[in-house]
Amino acid sequence: MNDDINLSNLFQKIRETQKTLISIISLSILFSLIYAFTQEETFKAEAYLIPPESRYTQPLNVFLEDGYRLTREEIEPSDIYRVFMLNLQSRKYQRKYFFDNKLYDTLNEKDYEKSFTENFHKNLNFTIESKITSRDFREQQFLTVSFIHTNPTQAAEWLNNYIKMVSKITARDFVDGINILIKNTKKTFESEITSKKNLALKITQDRIIQLEEALDIAIKLNIIDRDIGSSNQQSVVISEDESVHLRSPIYLYGVNALKAEISALKNRKNKDSFINGLRQLEQKVKSLESIRVNVSDVKATQIDQKAIPPEVRHSPKRKLIVLLGALFGFVIAFFYILLSFIIRRN
Repeated sequence: MNDDINLSNLFQKIRETQKTLISIISLSILFSLIYAFTQEETFKAEAYLIPPESRYTQPLNVFLEDGYRLTREEIEPSDIYRVFMLNLQSRKYQRKYFFDNKLYDTLNEKDYEKSFTENFHKNLNFTIESKITSRDFREQQFLTVSFIHTNPTQAAEWLNNYIKMVSKITARDFVDGINILIKNTKKTFESEITSKKNLALKITQDRIIQLEEALDIAIKLNIIDRDIGSSNQQSVVISEDESVHLRSPIYLYGVNALKAEISALKNRKNKDSFINGLRQLEQKVKSLESIRVNVSDVKATQIDQKAIPPEVRHSPKRKLIVLLGALFGFVIAFFYILLSFIIRRN
């Protein structure tokens, strides 16, 4: 019975304070409307990126005519795309774009560092989504990049230009790396050619010394032509790898043969023809001289959809703000009635 009376009294209190309740709720709605319509509007531009096609990374995989590949492993689209995503999220390149293009001039902020952090870095957002493509059955990473700004046209323009800048930088870094590798590999082959020629010259000089010594012995022993009867004579020879071999002394070739070989070695015009592996190295150098990777042939990403100026604002969400304001006013009004009822009852 007391509960019924109390509940009846409560409804009676609500009727008595109806105008006050309406005033509280209306005032809350009014403040929320003022807040919602005085907040600066922002717009969110979005761009959608996917890995580049294989034809845009193929120039990075340099092969020579004999199948020799400069890089240890093949450079795939996922390799350059992974680096691109890291670069895109790097403060280093965000700062480069912001300050190189003097974006601070349009933001009315004297503190450039604060302007960069508050108006550019914090407004860039990245969402990475992995999917299995039916084309190659491998996992591909789809990247959504968004930028929030008060000007919808600038939001889309800045975002597209930033993506373009980072894509070019990433592709250029890969291309520069390959071109440096081509240059260094060419130098290595040229060094090998020089080493082979120097070694061949020393071997020839040593051979001439050995033949001239053998010639003196052959003259003293009066061995004019190859002494077939003495060909069974053998001497011990220790090779560079310290293994022991037996072979016939070269003075047994005879004076005529020794003189002929000495003359041939001294008068040899084209020494390169007798150097093993030299022509293959020269061909590699020639091939490398004709190879140059161009940055225009390489892409670090493929734009699935570039950013366009958004037509719908991102914030403030005015309907939600007003709804929450009305709800807040209702809660305040309810507690006002409840408190008034308790005080009056006591």
